[in-house]
Amino acid sequence: MKLANLSGKTIAIMVASGFDETGFIAIQRAMMQAGAKLRIISREAGLTNAWNGTGWGMSYPADSTLSTALAIDYDGLIVPAGKRHIDTLQNEAHAKRVLRAFLREDMPVLLQGEATALLQLIDDAADRPHATADDVTADGANAAPVVDGRLVTVAAASAELLDLQAFDAAVGAALDESCAA
Repeated sequence: MKLANLSGKTIAIMVASGFDETGFIAIQRAMMQAGAKLRIISREAGLTNAWNGTGWGMSYPADSTLSTALAIDYDGLIVPAGKRHIDTLQNEAHAKRVLRAFLREDMPVLLQGEATALLQLIDDAADRPHATADDVTADGANAAPVVDGRLVTVAAASAELLDLQAFDAAVGAALDESCAA
């Protein structure tokens, strides 16, 4: 999988303790292979903890806190799946502020699984077409990513990383527009 548009870009990944570690590692690996700089912005200063499905996973260092993060410092935003961390982010005013800024400026955003619920907290975003965590079928199959402009949503992260390919295309569309201006 080639994610050519992400090369040299700085991508924020917004988390709170309890994010899905498996999905996070897949994102991290794909960003490294693409040559992108992945920066963790977290509610917690210092370390933030992942959830590995059955218990607490590894701790990851936050590059900045939500209270100091600005959308303009990044080329895109990813919010990984994980019910525990989304429950926390939904009650975090700075998480709403950061997501609102990315959406308002029409910057590339990828929301995975439960993270799509954050759209309900943002004015004018709740009505945008998007996947929901309920879109996963009974056999665990995942529907294709839903793309609305530069907003990419997926019911659950998949091994095929189709959501990251759609996010890469959104980054490319943002580049094309800025070159045309």
